[in-house]
Amino acid sequence: MTVKRVTQLELENFASGIQNADDADNALLSVADVRAQEMLNRNTLVALGKIEDGEEIPSWADLYQQLINAGVRGRIAAYIAWATMPKKFRYPDTQEKLATEILGLTSDRAIATWRKKYPEIDMMVSELQAEAMLEFRPGAFHALGTVASDPSYRANPDRRLFFEMTRDYTPRQKIEGDGNSAVGHKLLGQLKKLSTAQLIETLGSDALEIMKELEDELETGEQGAGDKGDEPGVESEA
Repeated sequence: MTVKRVTQLELENFASGIQNADDADNALLSVADVRAQEMLNRNTLVALGKIEDGEEIPSWADLYQQLINAGVRGRIAAYIAWATMPKKFRYPDTQEKLATEILGLTSDRAIATWRKKYPEIDMMVSELQAEAMLEFRPGAFHALGTVASDPSYRANPDRRLFFEMTRDYTPRQKIEGDGNSAVGHKLLGQLKKLSTAQLIETLGSDALEIMKELEDELETGEQGAGDKGDEPGVESEA
C-alpha cells in the first residue's frame, strides 16, 4: 500500500458510497465526549502502569470529527476512527464494547454486517492507519541520514539506501534492466572519480568487482549494438 494522505474528496466519496448502511445514523458522540472518555481511559492506563505519566497516546477524536465533517454516517465514523487506533490504546478496548457502550447497539453484529456489505470500510481503515505513519517520516529520514553519514563500514546498507533515494547511486541490476548505456557510462564515470576506500564505503566490500562487472556489461552491450547495426539487410527476391 502506498502511504499517502487521505483527501477530503476521498472521504466524501466514501461517505456517499455507504450512505445506505443500516443502523448507521446518529453521531451520538461529540468530539468533546470522545476526548473526555479518552482522558479517563488514559488515567486508568497510567494508574495500572501500562503507560508513563505524561506519555502521549493516540486519540480518535480528531479523525472522528473529520469523518463526520465529510458526511460519513455517525456510527460508521465512530467505528472507523476507533479502528484506526493501535489496539493497546483503543477505548473501549473491544469492538463489542464500542458497539454497546458507545454506539448504542445491542451487539457488534451491525458492525460485522457493515464491514461485510461495504468492504470499502475496511479499506478506509487501512488507508487511515497507513496515513498515520507519515507522522514518523521526518524522524525516519533523520535517522537514516544520521546512520548513513557514519564512516563505519557497518553503515554501508544505510548509505547505499540513502544514495539510491537521492539518486546518487543506481543499483547494478537497475542499470542492466534499463539497458541505458548512457546512464551506465555516466554512473561509471562518477564512480571512477572515487578512491578505492570511498568505493568500498559506497558499494561495499565487493565494490571493485561491481565496477569490473559494470564495465564489462557496458562494453558487451555496445558491441552487441554495433554487431546488430552491421548486419546486412536481406534483399527481397525479384
